[in-house]
Amino acid sequence: MTAARKIFVVGGSGFVGQAICRAALVRGWKVLSLSRHGAPERTAATQDRTTSRVDSTVQWIKGNALEPKTFEQHLSGCDAVVHSVGVLMENGYKKLANAGYTTSSSHAAATYESANRDTALCVARAARRTPGVGAFAYISASDVLPFIDSRYISTKREVERELLAHRDQVRPIILRPGFMFSSSRPITLPIAAGVDVFRTLYQRTPLGCVLKNTPLAKAASPTLRRELVAEAIINAIADPQVSGILEIADIERVGRG
Repeated sequence: MTAARKIFVVGGSGFVGQAICRAALVRGWKVLSLSRHGAPERTAATQDRTTSRVDSTVQWIKGNALEPKTFEQHLSGCDAVVHSVGVLMENGYKKLANAGYTTSSSHAAATYESANRDTALCVARAARRTPGVGAFAYISASDVLPFIDSRYISTKREVERELLAHRDQVRPIILRPGFMFSSSRPITLPIAAGVDVFRTLYQRTPLGCVLKNTPLAKAASPTLRRELVAEAIINAIADPQVSGILEIADIERVGRG
C-alpha cells in the first residue's frame, strides 16, 4: 500500500479519468477533479455502485482548464496533477465539456490545439507555480492510428516537449497508449478485438509484408485495457523513479506493478 496522497485530475469524469480516480481512491488517496459542471450527472443507465462511490468521494471542482483562476487555488496541497482530457476527432465538444474544458466562442473551437495541447499546458504551468506539486502525468498517445489528422499527435508532442523541458521543476510522467478499451464502454470491445486480430495477422502471415510500408502498419500495436493505464498512472506517481515517456510496453510493465 502506497502512502496516502492527494491528486488533481483534469477530466475525472471522462473515459480514462474515471478509472484514474477509482484507482487512486482504492489506495486511500484524496482525489480532486476539474469538471465544467462540477459533479457529473448520471442517468440510471450509467450509474452503478462503483460510479456512485467515485462520484460521492471525489471532490469535484467546477472550472475551466483554460482559465487558471477557476482551479489554481485547488492545486495547493496536491502531490500530483493528472491530465486526461483529449479528443481523437475535432469538435468533440460534448466530451470536452464533460471533462472540464469549454470555450466561450463556439463549439467549433474544440480543436486539437485547444483541447489536446492548450488545456494541458495551461494546467501544467499552473502546477509548476504551485509549491508541493511534484509530478504531472499526461496521457499522450502512440502514433498508431492510421488516417487520423497528424495534428492529433503533433499537438500532444508539443506538450511532451514542454513537460520534459521543465522536468527539473515537476517530474513528468508521459504515457503513450494505443487504443484503449473497457467493458464500461462496450463499443470499444469489438474494436479492440479487431485490432488484436489484425495485429496477429500482421505478425504471423504474409499480410505484414504487404502492409509494412503503408499507413496501416502502425495499427498493428497492442491495445490496452483502460484500467491498466489508470494503474500505470497511479503506480508511476507513487514511484519517484518513474519519469519521462512511457511507451505501450512500459505502460504494461508499470501498470502491473
